[in-house]
Amino acid sequence: MTIAVAYRPDEFGQAALDWAASEARARNDSLLIINVSRAEPRLDTGHARGTHVQAITEALDADNVGYEVRQVVGENISETVLFEAEQAGASLIAIGVRPRSPVGKVLLGSVAQSILLDSTIPVVAVKP
Repeated sequence: MTIAVAYRPDEFGQAALDWAASEARARNDSLLIINVSRAEPRLDTGHARGTHVQAITEALDADNVGYEVRQVVGENISETVLFEAEQAGASLIAIGVRPRSPVGKVLLGSVAQSILLDSTIPVVAVKP
């Protein structure tokens, strides 16, 4: 089976990836690392650049974890993550979560919250 990871090149994305890699080793599963950019990837801070991707692939190769990295552009990040995970037949989705203030919860949407609420696949939320 496959474990999907919603990945951003920050401590929250890394926490989700670390957890998923450990779980993939234990289950003998592979990983689908999904990195979504909202706009032109070169301008998006959430886009994993070459050095990030290289570090990920080297670590997973060293651990003998099978993986695929998908870097896609999508207007709605949560919908794109869910679509990619479903297309891959993922059995689980790992996401990194960050704290938000009460005002932030009301005014701003949360990708993690949308994935948790809209997914038909089990989701694991990981904190760094």
